[in-house]
Amino acid sequence: MLYDTDHKDRGFMKIIVFSDSHRDIKPMTDVVEIMKPDMIIHLGDHIYDAVELRRQFMDIPMEFVKGNCDLGSSAPAYKSVTVGNKKIFMAHGDNFGVRSGTSGILKEGRKRNADIILFGHTHHPIVKHKKETIIMNPGRIGRMARGLWQPSFGVIEIGKEVNCYTVDYEYIIKNPI
Repeated sequence: MLYDTDHKDRGFMKIIVFSDSHRDIKPMTDVVEIMKPDMIIHLGDHIYDAVELRRQFMDIPMEFVKGNCDLGSSAPAYKSVTVGNKKIFMAHGDNFGVRSGTSGILKEGRKRNADIILFGHTHHPIVKHKKETIIMNPGRIGRMARGLWQPSFGVIEIGKEVNCYTVDYEYIIKNPI
């Protein structure tokens, strides 16, 4: 799938990235209403949360993959999309051993010529720059999901430059833009 990056006079496309919602849809709807993205990506666990989010925001393009908790889903485990001139590889991450590090998913993403590699599964938000490749885990958006980290999400801004960062959910609720 190919998406254009010239949006809303901002000069860049804003993509919100969620993972590991674990049946907690409200934080995602809050973020979409506050951040007003041009696109949404959901990295699995639970895929049906992504389907519900798509139903609520039908005018916003959405891409998603399934996670290890999405048994029986026909959604793909990983895929690539092109936004402007940037290729994004997305996976939940469990198929690439991300609990042990990012080398497996980095290798797969590079094999697919990805500029940005997205994964979830660990619930731990990170952004790494590996030469010309950006790797991001948005963390978990689900408030009841296990883990030491607070609910968070990722933001990708694609225009003349690419910016990727994670945002704490509680911060954006207390300090809407």
